[in-house]
Amino acid sequence: MRLTFRTQIIVTMILVIVGFISSLWFNKDMNKDMYYNLAWVFTGLIFFINPVYPKNITSLEQERAKKGIRIAGMILVFIGLTNGFGV
Repeated sequence: MRLTFRTQIIVTMILVIVGFISSLWFNKDMNKDMYYNLAWVFTGLIFFINPVYPKNITSLEQERAKKGIRIAGMILVFIGLTNGFGV
């Protein structure tokens, strides 16, 4: 089953919020932002594996849009693994 754009955005928002709350909850760990960064890594992987975009974007070529979304997903994975989004 392929997720729609709206469903995938909701799932990834929940994933990021759970990662953030986990980072706050387990703040005794040495790397407390690990959970938050892993949430961003999984978000990037989701968009890399299932590159979806809103249906109202009809002026773009589908293959170029999918390629751009996959690149953005890999950027999220890279940032989550290297630098991180945690404060």
